[in-house]
Amino acid sequence: MHLTRSEDDLISILAGGTIEARAPYGAGRYYPEVQHLHRSVCLTEIPLHELGRMTQHRPWGIVFDKEKLRGKFNAQPVWYVSDPSPQWQALHAAMDGAARKSDAPLWRLTPFIESVRSLQSGNPNDWRWEREWRVCGDLEFELSDIAMIISSEAGATAIVDEVSVGLPWVSPDGGRAQWADGFTDGWDAAIDKMLDRFFETFTSLDNSGMPWDSEDKAYVQLVEFYETADAMDEVFGYLLPDLHEAIESALNDESYQWCLTFDLEHWGD
Repeated sequence: MHLTRSEDDLISILAGGTIEARAPYGAGRYYPEVQHLHRSVCLTEIPLHELGRMTQHRPWGIVFDKEKLRGKFNAQPVWYVSDPSPQWQALHAAMDGAARKSDAPLWRLTPFIESVRSLQSGNPNDWRWEREWRVCGDLEFELSDIAMIISSEAGATAIVDEVSVGLPWVSPDGGRAQWADGFTDGWDAAIDKMLDRFFETFTSLDNSGMPWDSEDKAYVQLVEFYETADAMDEVFGYLLPDLHEAIESALNDESYQWCLTFDLEHWGD
């Protein structure tokens, strides 16, 4: 999750589809020649039920699926190295040697490395409890990449009204995820938007133009066929169980199998 200081900041991020990497982080950020390579977006994988530890000053936020962050945005967990230690000394020696080589492979690692110093030392530094992840550079996302938002109930309603995200929300102190207007209020409009997004990617077999085998009483499989649940996973990724069930039921009323519209466009090439 990425947390923000104000509701306006969260709305701006959602409307623009970008979390800006405004500051450099990591072990190499003090080397001027490569400081720009360390500008990063910071996130945390702290469990939702422990959100209260993180949201005292940043009570709004966006939650992403961790594996989607890793696969699509090359997000990585931060590596905490003790300072002093032989490993920290070795890292500094390597950075000193690469200081004038901005294309050195080392600088692909250093944005994800931080020092840890004892809280009893003269210069304490220990943020391991934040369970931090980072993305180098701006994080440009689609609304479909978001799993849920973090907001008060009033704020969640305002965000959904202004940005039309159609997403569940969880309160800053953690707890059960829910929809901004309750699960049923305004549900039809949210479902319609999500179905529209699904139909931009998939079409039913009845509408696909696949030839029908009258002997086998089945469509000839000239492209890949998807069961409803598998097709939904391609479009939406993880959904809350109640939401998944509602959308799957609506789609199954039309068809149990689907084709990618992209495959149909290239069928016969």
